[in-house]
Amino acid sequence: MTASRLRKTRALFLVAVCATAAAACNAADIANFNNPNTSQLEGSPDASTVNTAVAGVLAGSRASAGTWASTLGVFGREIMNLDGAEPRNVLALLIGPLEPGGFGVDVGWTNTYRNLRTAYTILDVVDKVPDYSAAQRSAVKGFVKTFIAQEYANQLRVRDTFGLVFDVPKNPSEQGAFISREEGYTKTAALLDEARTDLAAGGAAFPFTLTTGFAGFNTPATFLRVNRAFKARLEIYRGRWAEALAAVNESFISTASGSAASLNTGIFHVYSTSSGDAVNPMYDPTPRALVVVPEFLTEARLRADGSRDLRATSKAVVGSVTLATQGISSNVRPTVYPTNVTPVPIIRNEELILIRAEANIGLGNRAAAISDLNFVRTNAGGLPALASDYAGDLVTELLYDRRYSLFFEYGHRWVDSRRYNRLGDLRKQLPTHRVFPLVPIPVDECNQRTNALPRGCVNVLGS
Repeated sequence: MTASRLRKTRALFLVAVCATAAAACNAADIANFNNPNTSQLEGSPDASTVNTAVAGVLAGSRASAGTWASTLGVFGREIMNLDGAEPRNVLALLIGPLEPGGFGVDVGWTNTYRNLRTAYTILDVVDKVPDYSAAQRSAVKGFVKTFIAQEYANQLRVRDTFGLVFDVPKNPSEQGAFISREEGYTKTAALLDEARTDLAAGGAAFPFTLTTGFAGFNTPATFLRVNRAFKARLEIYRGRWAEALAAVNESFISTASGSAASLNTGIFHVYSTSSGDAVNPMYDPTPRALVVVPEFLTEARLRADGSRDLRATSKAVVGSVTLATQGISSNVRPTVYPTNVTPVPIIRNEELILIRAEANIGLGNRAAAISDLNFVRTNAGGLPALASDYAGDLVTELLYDRRYSLFFEYGHRWVDSRRYNRLGDLRKQLPTHRVFPLVPIPVDECNQRTNALPRGCVNVLGS
């Protein structure tokens, strides 16, 4: 990470931790908002200050939710941003090339490393907090490490073979080294396992308050199941099927009920219109900018009555407004986020069932995979079940179900298409459009490393 970005982190640290409904900041928390220092946290930390900082880590994670859903949604041909006032949403993200200094290539980089510096500061001081018990210290470590791992996982999703910076030095004049994708995945998986151990020793309750988006998963014991869900997701990204299956079976996965509510069990980023909080950045009801690629509806499978997959018709509708720019258009608007305070999923049971199906496909356990695919497709989509002896390509079925189950949540389709070498299957609206396999390292990071330029400091042309 660049020295300039770490200096900004120092200045923005306690501003960031205030930006959450979970813990409002006041004069008792920070003496001077305009010139904050971390002496309270680093010199003589107490439970109140650390708890507020933990809330800041969650707020920092939420700050990137719009990026994962929207920018990666454009790359994965889930949605298009046809904002007439910003033509670069098409020129850069659909035509390209993607350039280190170009529009949209930050893709959470700045926010990721700002949030990581906050999180590592917490880990540096948590053992010094006199009003925490040993169990509470472990609980804080487990929660924070889990979200640190999520920050790394997100950058691996975006940069892929370009790798990432793992070490985030406390000294802003130092730079963390770039590591490969493989090493990044290995270190991130190990961090999730460390967090698991911490959570297991975390006692009956967290010392901090979580948002309502964590209902049912707001104690160390229940959040440990979220940690395992994240581990399962990470393991399918790198094709470690046995590890993914073991982790998902320790998560909150459930097929006990076929209701939509059970599929929606999970953790969420929440929003509000309260002063100092944030609203859902994907809410665009008219729409003004965000539209769905038209084929999302037309490529949805048919139900027995001839209607389309319920996952398609419940998440997108043909509207009265057509947006058009630079030769492309759509009158299909997303309905995933119907209000400006609709929660955004971080991970849900529906995804976990599809993760288990994928792990079993990878292990050759076709019957188990078909069972899980059928659970999702019948209960969420209203589709006919696959035959128990279905002999077709289960990866194709899996990717179809992930496309419609996880639409506009987290940029899943782009990542999935790359994982299975199927980026060529993503439809281009025009022949001049390109599909990009990954995103370059931002130019600010490149400029700080003139003696050892990362391999990601290049233009990505796409195909």
